[in-house]
Amino acid sequence: MNNKQGALSNFFTGTPSYNDDKDYADYASYSAPLNMFFLACVLLHGIYLVIFSAQNIMTMMIFEGICVLLYTMFVFLLRKFKGSWLPCTLLTTLELFVHTGCCVVFFGLDPGFQYFIIPLMFMSIFIRKKGTVYDFLRRFLILFSTASFIFIVAYFNERPPKLILHPDFVTILLLLNCLVSFTVTAAFTSMVVHGLDSKRSQLDTSVTEKVNEIEKMQNQIIISFANIIEARDGSTGKHVKRTSEYVEALVKELRRCGDYTEILDDTYMHDVMMSAPLHDIGKIMIPDAILTKAGRLTQSEFETIKRHTIYGKEIIEEAMIDIENEQFLKVAISVALYHHECWDGSGYPYGIKGDEIPLAARIMTIADYFDALVAKRSYKAALPTSVVFDNIKEQRGKKFDPVVTDAFLRIRDKIDEIAKANAD
Repeated sequence: MNNKQGALSNFFTGTPSYNDDKDYADYASYSAPLNMFFLACVLLHGIYLVIFSAQNIMTMMIFEGICVLLYTMFVFLLRKFKGSWLPCTLLTTLELFVHTGCCVVFFGLDPGFQYFIIPLMFMSIFIRKKGTVYDFLRRFLILFSTASFIFIVAYFNERPPKLILHPDFVTILLLLNCLVSFTVTAAFTSMVVHGLDSKRSQLDTSVTEKVNEIEKMQNQIIISFANIIEARDGSTGKHVKRTSEYVEALVKELRRCGDYTEILDDTYMHDVMMSAPLHDIGKIMIPDAILTKAGRLTQSEFETIKRHTIYGKEIIEEAMIDIENEQFLKVAISVALYHHECWDGSGYPYGIKGDEIPLAARIMTIADYFDALVAKRSYKAALPTSVVFDNIKEQRGKKFDPVVTDAFLRIRDKIDEIAKANAD
């Protein structure tokens, strides 16, 4: 019961949450008091309705009934729209027209002179400069308009004008009253919403810049770390740069030709390119005596080397355990763990084949293989790119995914260009 009461109380008196958007919280002060005003009007006119019903004064019963229904609707609609400027403007305008219209229809003599004071209340919002004088002027306008509103209402109730106005003049006065009030209300709410849009736009720009800056920094840290690891087996930092650029060129070619469109969306492509520098991160766990050995590895040593794929998976999982981007984590792990698997199942560490191997790993496999052969290492000489391309063509459908292989061969000139631009 207490929870229900708390929810009911919060509905009527709580500050709108604005769909949990923190930007809007600064503007809740504009709609929360308005909601409270409408709620107070419901209670006040409800009391009047009971009193006039007891006195059986039909005209006032109808008038107060309209007011209760009108303000009750406003209370619920304002909470639903959460202060959006157009609904607030329409609700306020409707209230002015109906209320003033009721005054004219039911009382004849009072076309709602007091409502001319409402725009004066809103005028204080447009005094945006800071300072003692401006603060005083804002407060004066609010107090003066409030006092004037109360005085005029009391005056016409106690001392109705002796002169009965011409019906046409009453109509013109009513329309003018509502038009002025609508214009000022619309200007006020428009100012609020445009101020909000401006703030959100600035915040969005700032957040985007920060995210890009952080991502650039993170990428640079990853590349630097990967370069240190690669340097242990005799390669230079250019290996990480070259393989990353091969991967970027390859995923763009696959996307251009419509290959694997169900997988290669913008996010996946970005994650593959960001993960490329991490493919050999597990080598940090391999002893230097094996990693830098100039001669042929023994079977036992080769088994140890193959473990770098599993070590890479474990390192990424531990290092990135708090990262909320699960898709990037999944791609990074698959690149590190499976980039030595082969299409025909002859690779390691698990010997999986075909589509069982994640696409990101199949892309990394061909990029890493190409660079391993064309680059000079302490234990091997570099091979001409033409020879390596022929070798890759022969391994189509064996070591490499046929679709990925075809795409790689189509951008042969681009791969050559990257290799020459980043030569050791």
